[in-house]
Amino acid sequence: MNESVLKVVIIVAILVMFGVLYITGIAFVLNHPTPSNLFLHKLSALIIIVLLGVHAWLRRCTIRKLLQECVAIFLNTHIRHEENIDFLIRNTKNQSFQELCVLFHCDVTFLQQKLLEHHVKIEHVEDTLKTIAKANDKDMYQLFLLMIKLHVEKNCPSTLDTRSCATI
Repeated sequence: MNESVLKVVIIVAILVMFGVLYITGIAFVLNHPTPSNLFLHKLSALIIIVLLGVHAWLRRCTIRKLLQECVAIFLNTHIRHEENIDFLIRNTKNQSFQELCVLFHCDVTFLQQKLLEHHVKIEHVEDTLKTIAKANDKDMYQLFLLMIKLHVEKNCPSTLDTRSCATI
């Protein structure tokens, strides 16, 4: 909520500074260049630059997403749904392996053994997904997907389509 209010305040401040730039610019055109007009003109331009930087930082996820979409369009590639990936990573990376297994109703020992078969070693079930991924030099999201895949394979083996292009 506070971030939204801050974004609106920044946009309004940018618009006000553009107004000041316009008014001081008109004063220059009408031959009324005073030191205070010159100072206000330079100050408002500097404030706009700073506020645009802050605004870009606040909108970094949106800007990053737009850039990724542009690159994907130019390269004619598939766009990953980063917001879903970010959501899953943010909400699972600090939970222990055991907590994740409980959350998704997985058998801890079975999953630990199956992950080891996929070259993912889990030293302690209290380790977080972030720690496990780092220790095994794996992507957290791919590791999370592998855990879910192994769990699904165990619980409904007869209805699975085992073809997959994804590797970890």
